[in-house]
Formats: sequence, structure tokens, C-alpha cells
Amino acid sequence: MAFRQLNYCCDMKTLSIDNADGQGPKASLNLFKGKSLAWFNHLSRLSIQGISFGMALLVGVLDYLTGLDVSVAFLYLAPIGLGTWFAGRRTGLLLACATALFWLVADILTRASIHQLVVPIWNTLALALVFGTMAYLLAAIKGQNERLEQAVLRRTESLRAEIAERIHTEKQLRETNATLIATRADLQKSFRELEQAHEELRSTQSQLIEAAKMETVGRLAAGVAHEVKNPLMTLSLGADYFLNRETGNANEAAMLADMKEAVRRASNIINILLDYARPRPLQRVPVNLNRLIEDSLTLVRQQLNKGRVTVRCELQEQLPAVLLDRSRIEHVLINLLINAQQAMPKGGTLTVRTSSTSPAKHGDVTGFVSVEIEDTGHGIEPEHLKKVFEPFFTTKPTGQGTGLGLSIVRKIMETHGGSITLNNREEGGVRAVLKFNLEEKGTA
Repeated sequence: MAFRQLNYCCDMKTLSIDNADGQGPKASLNLFKGKSLAWFNHLSRLSIQGISFGMALLVGVLDYLTGLDVSVAFLYLAPIGLGTWFAGRRTGLLLACATALFWLVADILTRASIHQLVVPIWNTLALALVFGTMAYLLAAIKGQNERLEQAVLRRTESLRAEIAERIHTEKQLRETNATLIATRADLQKSFRELEQAHEELRSTQSQLIEAAKMETVGRLAAGVAHEVKNPLMTLSLGADYFLNRETGNANEAAMLADMKEAVRRASNIINILLDYARPRPLQRVPVNLNRLIEDSLTLVRQQLNKGRVTVRCELQEQLPAVLLDRSRIEHVLINLLINAQQAMPKGGTLTVRTSSTSPAKHGDVTGFVSVEIEDTGHGIEPEHLKKVFEPFFTTKPTGQGTGLGLSIVRKIMETHGGSITLNNREEGGVRAVLKFNLEEKGTA
């Protein structure tokens, strides 16, 4: 905000108004242009009166010497004007009377004889009246000028006060604006925190709902288990019966062995579902993950061949044994292998890799064994990566997935003290990484 600047110069009797930035219109009022007479302001009234009367006397002498009454009479106006302006109206009137007397004396002295004294006296009175009128008018002008100067000074002070008030108001507005900006930033931050808290609340509510669903699934699984286990037991006994019979057909023997293994897998899956309703302790034994991976690949070999999936194994030799529940980890591996096959509907390459860290103690742990399962499928959408482990979350068409697979897999890994991560590969596809902590040294 640009304010006008007022400058008042007392010695020049000038008031100037211009813009603070030096641009725009500029106005000035010259109240009295008399710089050459400015030094009279510093003289006392008595000095000015003395100078004025001296000038009047000098003009009277000049009048006597020249005898030019009318021409010299105009010179009497100089001391009258000087005395009136700088010494006041009374001095001006006294000078008017004095100059009229000086003129009368000079007129009488220059005449040889005076026949009628009334004429010069009348002329003197007329001249005194003219000079007095001039002094009175000049004094009025001077008074008006002084009043105008005072009015200008008062207006100047008023404008200065107004400008100061506006500057103060502008400062307060800037401070208020800064406060409003800070308040707005705080409100935006609070709004973001509120939104985040709302999202966390919604997530918590969703987890509670899913927990209730899982509890319902557990109760249903507990009720179904008795109905399913009996037929499975019958199938298992039948497979054992035929396996114990001597047969010369190797294909029939292999098929019976696969049936026996399929029954065992079905029974393990039921046990895993029952864990949600009736958790049972882990049956942990030293297991070589390389052999467990090979067994899991054998179980899903037919499905992989049907999907035109090529399997590539990069298994570390002399892999340390890991304490784990074999049936549950087998379920984890089979779930991940089937997911990888389903992510490659047109076929592709499935890579299984194992590795272990060098023994270096970190507390009670001497290292870990990792299993990586990679596919060359289409990958997972970035917005879905954070939800893949949520119960009942699935991107598969209806009827092809329940959304419980990865949720169960993560829970199994957590109960083993391990971890699972899923990430998209730069080359395309997904990489699943399982990590198992080593609690005892050894190889198997």
C-alpha cells in the first residue's frame, strides 16, 4: 500500500504532496515566494521598525532634494509594506502617518511661499489615508497568510497522523494475515491427521469385521471337519489297502500313492482351518527346505504341466536345517506355487531359489534361510500390494479364490517366527520371499 508523502517547507512557505514511490501526480502550493527576504524573519520587531522608519526618512529626503512629489510618493510604499509585513499592522499604520508627515515637510520646504496651507494639509491627509489603507490591507493579507499556514500545518499533522495510523493498520493486517496463514496451515495439518485417523479407524473396523468373519469360518470349519474327516479316513484306508496288495502295474501303484498323498493334503488343510477356531501347538522338527520344496513341486507337477509352466530350481547345497512344522510350511509352499501358476495363464517360468546367511549372531539367532519363488506373470497392481494379506481380499474372478490363501500363509509364517514379503519384479512378475530364522546349527 503506497501512502502519499507530505513535505512542508516553512522558510519557502511551500506545501508539496507526492507519492511515496516517486511516481504519479505531484502537487505543490507556494504560499509565499520571497526567499530573498527570508533573512528579515530573523530580525527583531524593533530592528524592522527602525529600518522601516529609516527608509521612510530617506525617501522624504529624496523627495525634498528632487522635488518630484508624485513620483517619489510611490517609494513611500516600500517602508510601509516592509514594516507592515514583518512588524505588524500597528507599525504599518504608524509608518503611513510618518511618511505622510515626511511628504508634508518635504513639500513645505520645496515651496517658495505657501498661499493656502489647507491644500498641502489636505494632500497629506489624503496620502495618509491611502498609505494607511495600503498598510491595513497588507496586514489583512499577512494575517490571512498566517492563518492559511496554520491550517496547512494542522492539515499536514493530521495527514501525518492518518498515514501513521494507516501504516500501523497495515502492519496489523499483515500480522493478522500471517496468523491466518499459520492457522490455515494448522487446520490443514489437523484435517490431514483427522483423515489419517479416520482411515485408521476404518481399517481397524475392517479388521474387526474380518476377525469376526474368520471366527465364523473357524466355527464352520470345526463343524465341517467331523463330516469331512470320516470320508477322508475311508479314502486313506482304501488307498492303504490297495497299496499293500501286490500289483504288477507300476502306474496303478503311483496313482494310489498320489491318492494317499492327496488325502493327506486335504487332511492338513482341514487342520489348518481348524487352527483358527482351535489353535494347536506347532509340531516343529528339523526339516531340509530343499527336500520339502521338491516334494511340494511333485504334488503340483500335474497342474504346472497343464499350465505350460517351466520350473527352474536354484537350490543351495548343504542348506541348514530349519525347525518348522512340515505340514504347515508345505501348505505355504503349495499355495505360493499355485498362485504363481495362476498368474501365468499363457505359461511362463517359475523359479524357486534357496539361500542362507553366513553364521553371524544377532541375539539368539545365528542366521536365516530364505526361499524365493518368482514368476513371469503380469504382477500385482501397486494399490493391491498392501492388501494382498488381508483376509477375503482377492483379485481373482468369483469362484476361483476366497482371499484366505495369503492371509493363512502369513499367519503360518508368523507362528514360525519368520516373515513373507511380496514385491513386483522389474523384469515382470512377482517375487515372494520367505525367511526362516535359524535357532540351531546343522545341515540336513
